[in-house]
Order: sequence, then C-alpha cells, then structure tokens
Amino acid sequence: MRPERFLAIETSSPRLSLAIGDGHRVIASFTGARGWRHADTVFEGIKELLGRARWTLQSLTGVAVSTGPGSFTGIRIGLATSRALGQSLRLPVVGVSSLEVMAAGARTKAKWLAPQIDALAGHSFFGLFERNGHRTLRRDIAETMVASGRLVETLKRRIGRRPIWISPAGCYPEARVLLEISRERLKKAGPGSYRSVLPLYIRRSTAEERM
Repeated sequence: MRPERFLAIETSSPRLSLAIGDGHRVIASFTGARGWRHADTVFEGIKELLGRARWTLQSLTGVAVSTGPGSFTGIRIGLATSRALGQSLRLPVVGVSSLEVMAAGARTKAKWLAPQIDALAGHSFFGLFERNGHRTLRRDIAETMVASGRLVETLKRRIGRRPIWISPAGCYPEARVLLEISRERLKKAGPGSYRSVLPLYIRRSTAEERM
C-alpha cells in the first residue's frame, strides 16, 4: 500500500497557503507573500514543499483545495491546479469551503464560530458554525453574503448573546488546517472526484455585475 501523502492548496485569500502531510500530521507548509501573486508562486511553492519532504509529485495520494468564497481569480487558480493534478495523476481531490477552514482553525474556546471574508462593496461572506469537538463542526448558517453592518445583528438573531468568535480583519484560511480536516474525506474519495469539486461563488464577479 502506498504511503499517504496529501497536498492542500488555499488560494482564495490574498495570501497563498500550501501544506503537505501524511495520514497523521502536517509535515511542511508554505506561505506566499500577500499581493495576489498566486499564479506566479503556486507551482514554485508546491515544488519547494515536495523538495523539503523529498517527495515526488507522482508520489502524492490526494489533494485538498479551498473552494471559496473569496477571490474569483484566486479560487480559479486553486481549482485549476488541483483538478489538473487529480486528472493527470488520477488522485482523489476534495474541496472545502474557505469559511469552514477558517472556523476549524479558529484559536478560541468559543463554541460558536462566525468566520467572515470581505466581499467588497460593503458586504461580507460569512457562515455560522457550532463546534462539537476539536475539529468537528456543524454548519448552522450556510455560506452566504450579508451587508457588513448587519453581520452582528444577523448573528444575534440566530444565537442571542452566547459567546461567539467572529474572525478579525487579516484572518485567512490556512492550508495546514485544510489538510487536517480533509484527511478522512480524501481517504473516501475516488480518483475521479476532481470532477465534482466546484467553486463556491456566492456573488457574481465585478465584471459580470457591470454587464
């Protein structure tokens, strides 16, 4: 049996994040400079990580990718990369919401988690999750978009005054967390699973809205 060797790709935020690991731990991670240079650095980052672990690209056994919401261009880069690897190497590929990754990685003891991502034009993408264990989450409000000034009001209507973690500005999804919550999903996915990994677009792109 081949050893488990997983790659996680997070490109939905301004900061490229990559990680590799096996069935038990994260072995190495890579963080690109902020500035939306994902297309220029994603393959360099993957090559660097594989070199650190002395793995070959062909030795990978699965790829996890964040599907959004977030940057349209960034999401497309991550999905195109993961789908290409899945198709060419016949690897299992699974997609995970960027907001779910943020909730799973929240450094807080709060049971209720509300990750948010700037959707521009005075709006935020957000979701509400309930933590049932260290990395076990229940989705209470599915990923959606709300006017930024109404986020707190929306959350209060749902859970009242119970303690809640709302992600601060500058908080982004991390590939190491993506890898950790994707292991079991990758073990169950088949080599053709890349076909069903689709972007999570909650709003139309700016270009489409101007048409």
